[in-house]
Amino acid sequence: MLEQSGHTKAHSEGFQTVFESDLESLQKRPKSSSQENYRRLFEITKDCSHQQLPQANSDEIPEFDSLEDSFQITPSMCTNKSNKQSQEREEKLFEKELLQPLNEDDYQLIIKSEKVQCQLPPIMMKNGGCYIGYWYKKKPSGQGEYKFADSSRYNGEWNNGYASGKGKFIDAEGGYYCGDFHLNYMHGKGVYNYVDGSIYDGQWLNDKYSGYGIEVKSDSHYKGQFRNGLKHGQGILIFSNKEKYEGSFINGQFEGKGTFIWPDGRRYQGDWKNGMMHGQGILQWQDGRVYVGQYVNDKRQGFGTFQFADGRKYSGQWMNGLQHGSGEFIESHGQVTKGVWREGKLFSLI
Repeated sequence: MLEQSGHTKAHSEGFQTVFESDLESLQKRPKSSSQENYRRLFEITKDCSHQQLPQANSDEIPEFDSLEDSFQITPSMCTNKSNKQSQEREEKLFEKELLQPLNEDDYQLIIKSEKVQCQLPPIMMKNGGCYIGYWYKKKPSGQGEYKFADSSRYNGEWNNGYASGKGKFIDAEGGYYCGDFHLNYMHGKGVYNYVDGSIYDGQWLNDKYSGYGIEVKSDSHYKGQFRNGLKHGQGILIFSNKEKYEGSFINGQFEGKGTFIWPDGRRYQGDWKNGMMHGQGILQWQDGRVYVGQYVNDKRQGFGTFQFADGRKYSGQWMNGLQHGSGEFIESHGQVTKGVWREGKLFSLI
């Protein structure tokens, strides 16, 4: 069973963050209207991004002034997480609720399957569901269909009372999954077509995206690795506004080595942490400007070199995105100024 984990907090650095991590809304997830009364076979949640992705603008970098990278992006996250109930409790509820006939006479029909597989007429359950198909040893086994009270349904293979094998699940809102099932979970290879048009095609583990998969949404396209329902491992994420990230993901965020490319031609290649540029990196502009150095939480901090398009260059210490500390500035004609900078301004000469 899947369950949304909630929203992560946006970084508090203001407009200088690379992106505000977005674990998306639950508002459009398929959900059983009677899930408190019985254990659903498949309780699907998904993420529906509703925010527009702002496109970055190239910022001018004046001499001895703010060198801010003013941009934000909002990555698309998959956050389908399983229900906190243990499998033991789910199995118990499944046995007692989903397969508890409404009519006593139906028990006599089910007994017929004790020693031989047989197909029985539709049997209504106390929870409002209905199963029609094959039984063996008093449990669904073989091909069968279970219709839930909220109009969602599963049609496919059963084994020892569980949806296991190939099958199709249609949720109450009209979205549907086709693929592998194991013990009532989407497990193996499968494709989920969500009602909002989003599609996930890939590997599943206990109802979660896990392994290699392709996720197509209205604002993004992701191809790569997943773990526990989140982008995790190597992947490529392309946004509808042509922004692109290629590299490592950890728990749904950019982390490790990666490259981000903006539509205006800017390109960052280097280290990421918690969705932000953090560590050693190179940021290049199409007009020839280049920064090579250290980043901390999306800001130039530590030692770095910024070279202007006309050949001027500053090498030295940075703090909070600005020249701060000892450094030297080399004019395009070769004149060198060594000094101490404070918040982007030359404070004293050395």
